[in-house]
Amino acid sequence: MSGLPPLLRKLLVLLLFLALQTVAVVLLVNNSYFQQNAIMRVVRSWQKQWWEKTSSWTAFTNLRKINDDLFLENNRLRAEVARLSELEHHLAPEATERMAAADSFSFIPARVIRNSVNKQRNYLIIDKGSADGISPDMGVISARGIVGVVSHVSEHYAMIISLLNTDQRFTAELKKTGTFGTLRWNGINYRKVSLSEIPLHIDVSPGDTVVSNDFSLVFPSSIPIGLVISGNLRQGSFLELDVELFSDFKTLRYVNVVSFSGADDLRELTATETEEAL
Repeated sequence: MSGLPPLLRKLLVLLLFLALQTVAVVLLVNNSYFQQNAIMRVVRSWQKQWWEKTSSWTAFTNLRKINDDLFLENNRLRAEVARLSELEHHLAPEATERMAAADSFSFIPARVIRNSVNKQRNYLIIDKGSADGISPDMGVISARGIVGVVSHVSEHYAMIISLLNTDQRFTAELKKTGTFGTLRWNGINYRKVSLSEIPLHIDVSPGDTVVSNDFSLVFPSSIPIGLVISGNLRQGSFLELDVELFSDFKTLRYVNVVSFSGADDLRELTATETEEAL
């Protein structure tokens, strides 16, 4: 190398130095666990920086898509609100009246602490009383139908005349036709009651649903009661229907006492009407 020009000689020395350094690094990485970790940390740091930059861009593009989707959804909801407002404007008056009537009722939850089903006149006792806003003549319902009417109240308890009481009478109707009759228990089967005074010309079939109706002073309308299972001719021109109750009074544990804000006014009018009839 002594005959080479100085510049070329320096260049060759530099290339040889770099080659030897490369070989040394390769040998060091392949044979040293610690050096491998150090180099991998540097590589991971570069990867992390690159990933953060690309993730930021991806998040930005995704955010634009999300904003576009929200804009479209907002427009769809605006259109739906406009449609519902138009529908509300054209609601039938009777539907509005039904909604207003529903607002007249409130409910007081209670637990059944005593119950009977094997007597002719059955009663229940619940763990709520006058201190909870309960008073006589309030209706009592469960998740599966009518239970009875409050008869006596103490501060913390109330007695309920059960639907399974031969002295009780309720007004109920066939859901399909709106035809109403008198609902009562015959004192035999705790799962069955009868609906009487149904005119012969009414279309009724086994499986039809019986519900409470608007004439009741203690229950909201359309509370499910049971299903028609059969019918018999009574008094020549009326049917008496056998109805299987939805409620199983033997397993009754929780009820709701119905508070009707207009009950006192209606009872006063009913009493006046009765006096005038006499």
